[in-house]
Amino acid sequence: MAMPSRIVLALAILGSFHSVVSLRRNGGLSTPVKPGSEATGHSSQELHNIGDASYTISISVGGQAMEAVPDTGSFDFLVFGSKCQTGCGPVDNLYNQSKSGSFHKGETYTLHEFGSGDAWASESYDVLKVGPLQVEKQLFWQVYSADMPILRSGDFQGILGIGPPESSVTIALNDAKEVRKEIKEIEKYGQVTPDQQKIAENYFALAKHAKKAVSVAANLDLESFSICLGRRSGSKGYLVWHDTAPQDRPTNMFRTVPVQEGLFWAAALESVQLGALPGASDGQHSTPIGCSDGPCTAIVDSGTSLLVAPSSAAWQVEEALDKWRALSGNCTDLSSLPNLEFKMGGIPFTLPPESYVGDVSGDWEKLDPDLRRYLPHFERKMQSLKSGSEFQGFDACTPLLMVMDSSFDNVPVWILGMPFFRQYYTTFTLGPGPEPWRRSAKSMSFAHSDAKCKPVAAEQLLREAEAPSEERRLRIDISKLRIPHWVKRKAPSLSDV
Repeated sequence: MAMPSRIVLALAILGSFHSVVSLRRNGGLSTPVKPGSEATGHSSQELHNIGDASYTISISVGGQAMEAVPDTGSFDFLVFGSKCQTGCGPVDNLYNQSKSGSFHKGETYTLHEFGSGDAWASESYDVLKVGPLQVEKQLFWQVYSADMPILRSGDFQGILGIGPPESSVTIALNDAKEVRKEIKEIEKYGQVTPDQQKIAENYFALAKHAKKAVSVAANLDLESFSICLGRRSGSKGYLVWHDTAPQDRPTNMFRTVPVQEGLFWAAALESVQLGALPGASDGQHSTPIGCSDGPCTAIVDSGTSLLVAPSSAAWQVEEALDKWRALSGNCTDLSSLPNLEFKMGGIPFTLPPESYVGDVSGDWEKLDPDLRRYLPHFERKMQSLKSGSEFQGFDACTPLLMVMDSSFDNVPVWILGMPFFRQYYTTFTLGPGPEPWRRSAKSMSFAHSDAKCKPVAAEQLLREAEAPSEERRLRIDISKLRIPHWVKRKAPSLSDV
């Protein structure tokens, strides 16, 4: 019998976590917070560097301090609660609702899928403080069970989704629409079972919930925010809430590209290539590695540790590095490697070699197998080591790329993760949505960043002394890697079971 995969997935969840797909409808949602002195105002927060692979900001929920990953590639606010006895990290660091005098329990339970694992959570509300900004009653999903190996170290206790608020609603409505189609497909082969009907009703209810839910971005009345990461290995970064609009900055500092219609902070990507080697003669040219025959899509994602490229491009980078290593013996001096060049929204961008090459350390054997499949070049290097030898890390000739052959509407997808934010001060601008609390993505603006993570014009950057190549080379802790949250999430479709 043909059965839709979304229903199959939910039924699998139902077998072990029945409450995940239950939704009691007698509860209400908080109304949007009105803009005010507690919710608005320019504010810059430090981003704390975790192994050059992840960054967190300090927040508090219900008066309890914690670290959260700001993620432009996801939409919800997740907090790992003390009721999560397995899979959420050290319990003493987790949010405890019984210690909060402002906690309110919601009525909805759901599953959140991330590239680094799954989390089962319940709807909750509490006071949120983000720097000097405060929301009195913020919706969040309190995780009570998780399968996310990255949480073991306890480096963070929350994931703060700052993707376009309207996208969360679009996803829920699309899922509900597809599930209606799936139910009709099932009815062609027989009767819908009670469990299948329950799953379908859950998707319909979640769609209604999403239309009323108010995100952190909406409660902060965000129109713009910016992210910049320091270039040197181990350096901090900054997240600026309610940042100055790019058009109010000095002329020629920012370059703005429109966001593609869709769910993410994304733009058209063209002409990806490895530039000519520094000091190359006029006869040596750049090497195209992607998006030459047609445009691709680039998702700008602060929650992804590395650059993510299709396999064909990743292999070409690895091959180029092997050839260069054969000539030079090593990649210690990254300044002798080519830049990564591309156009986004028709505007040229350049990333230096340390954006895609560096050192790797950490416990490879304990790495989640689901994550390993996005790092096939790491796997091959591991297999080339002598049997029985202990992994000591990879040298500076290791491509810092994740491999993913993904597409939206048959258009190849690249992801510009944290390495991009180390070169470009990025401002995300939201536009009007169907409701005041459901803003949509409008544009992204990019400026070169200086050594202090401030936006500067290109000519000013040329006058600034660059840090030595050795200090700029990243030293990635493989156990801290994060991949796009939507990697494991697939839209409803039919599959044979």
